[in-house]
Amino acid sequence: MSKSFVLSLIFAALAAAQSSVPSFTASVAPAAETVTTVSTPANVPLFDIETVQLTDNVVAELQSNPEVAEYASLFEFGDANSTAAVRSRHARSAQRCKTMPGDALYPSKLVWALTDLLLGGALEPIVPIGSSCYPNSTYNNYDAESYEDNGALMNPLYYGMTCPIPASENAANGACTQGGYSEYAVKIKNVAQIQLAVNFARSLNLRLVIRNTGHDYNGRSVGKGALSIWTHGLKEIQYVENYNSAAYSGPVFKVGAGVQGFELLQAAEKYGVSAVAGICPTVGIFGGYSTGGGHSPLMQLFGAGSDQIVALEVVLANGRFVTATQSVNSDLYWAMLGGGGGTFGIITSAVVKVHPKVPVTTSSWTVMTSETVSAEAFWELVTFFWESFPTYNDAKTYSWGTIMKLAPGTYLWNMTPFFATNKTIEEFETLVEPLFKKAAELNITIAANTTHYDTLYPAYQATFATYNYYIGGAGAIPGSRFIPTENWANETVLNQTFAAVQNAVEKAMMLNLYHQHTADEFDKGINSLNPAFRNLQAQLVAIQSVTDMTAAGWKAGDDALNIETMAPLREVTPTGGAYGNEANIGEPNWQQAFWGKNYPRLVGLKKKYDPTELFYVHHGVGSEGWVVQDNGIVGVQSTDGPLCRV
Repeated sequence: MSKSFVLSLIFAALAAAQSSVPSFTASVAPAAETVTTVSTPANVPLFDIETVQLTDNVVAELQSNPEVAEYASLFEFGDANSTAAVRSRHARSAQRCKTMPGDALYPSKLVWALTDLLLGGALEPIVPIGSSCYPNSTYNNYDAESYEDNGALMNPLYYGMTCPIPASENAANGACTQGGYSEYAVKIKNVAQIQLAVNFARSLNLRLVIRNTGHDYNGRSVGKGALSIWTHGLKEIQYVENYNSAAYSGPVFKVGAGVQGFELLQAAEKYGVSAVAGICPTVGIFGGYSTGGGHSPLMQLFGAGSDQIVALEVVLANGRFVTATQSVNSDLYWAMLGGGGGTFGIITSAVVKVHPKVPVTTSSWTVMTSETVSAEAFWELVTFFWESFPTYNDAKTYSWGTIMKLAPGTYLWNMTPFFATNKTIEEFETLVEPLFKKAAELNITIAANTTHYDTLYPAYQATFATYNYYIGGAGAIPGSRFIPTENWANETVLNQTFAAVQNAVEKAMMLNLYHQHTADEFDKGINSLNPAFRNLQAQLVAIQSVTDMTAAGWKAGDDALNIETMAPLREVTPTGGAYGNEANIGEPNWQQAFWGKNYPRLVGLKKKYDPTELFYVHHGVGSEGWVVQDNGIVGVQSTDGPLCRV
């Protein structure tokens, strides 16, 4: 079949759709069937929502239905020689950019209407979350108390600041436009809907994004003109006490892709076990968190988020629904667990390890310079704390704190909290006794608030869950760095490292400081987790404040973060890396920073499982060939522009 003939078919079909063809009737049923086989290599039966699938039989019915046959190929699977595969290859070759509203290939309202019918009414237009605050917006939905969330993003900077939630009534007099938000969301309730959306987007070269909560530092869950697969509703959690497979035997949860941290931890408490999640309660666990690594207050005991997953149920870029384990599609399993979210496939559920109940002692304190605490004494104490990290990690504890420069010579250190897993209060106090003794020698009082909990969940609820993580506002840019074990090897390197830490405090608005180390007893080859993640003693996240809310201001802030704050840390940690889930939007040499030696193999698997390059995320595996042409709208990379080949 010639390229010109295929393209003529594409444009003829879409031209017909743009004309005055009458709308489809209600007789067009959702394109799905319930399969009878529910067993999979995951060794846990499919959820009911996973048994509702797009199959070859359903596609054949579309092809034979005279009302929709003209458009049936838009929803075919992308197997190598299918009509849909040929169509998508030629569509891509004819376009340098992903299809955008206004392009000839972009679906008409009629085609969207048909798609919605086939999806069972799951297609929703995306309206910026802040639009109801703007009386003059084109959305005509002014109501400051009503927010839609099918497209909301953690930071409005990355969709172009085109409809920020205003800080005052005066701000609402400005404009509110779609910007880098996606156009439509598919509110997922079954696997067939994901398959249909994937096939549709691939056939027409649409930009496709995957979204659960929108909690993403770099805006990877939105995209201008995109179709969004919204997995937030996949909330089922099933406890399996006696799971058994070739790779693992023990208790597990089978969990839907929409489950968030607080929901997983609540379930673990209910069943008398512990589960690995992050520190922010609302983060979705089984998308970008686990696939990007996933650090946790339990990582020192049970490994990273990626290490928890025994099996995945996944929709691939060709629309097929598959299982990935260490034995079945093992290369996909390896790639997805560490290779980053939104890149290799769309998770519908995961089988994850759970662990015995863990008692926790938590302790929080604040140290600040004052008339009695000099800057020199402050830094001597913080230096002692830093030097103790290997000891704390050997004791299998975890901490999260912040250090801030409030004014020249004025500093604040908040420990929020020290999370001493499997420790009584007495054991914790013995562990930190040298630190408290050092503080007394420096005439510094550490007024610690220390509490013991019998299980993880109440300890988590009393500490990490109480903080405002400032989701939804712009004003700062983060940068991440792993500090490897060898940076504690000798006094010279240790001093050089801490000098870079002090410099970061001087340059940035805030430095988030973790002592953390992943449990060593895992087979380090079972997944693609960044090798630097395995070898860290600390993670730093520098927060660079930006006060000039212009493109030039954001660019200057990003440059300052990379050049003045993070560069000295990178220089002193040549074997370190960065955490892709909390990284800077302009992270240099990001392939090495996020994946190290694993990157070449990941690129090869990206080509195998996504040869059409359907899945794109900023700084994701294989993304080098693409760029968002946003014309510098906000000074750093945003999603407010067409996604085009470099």
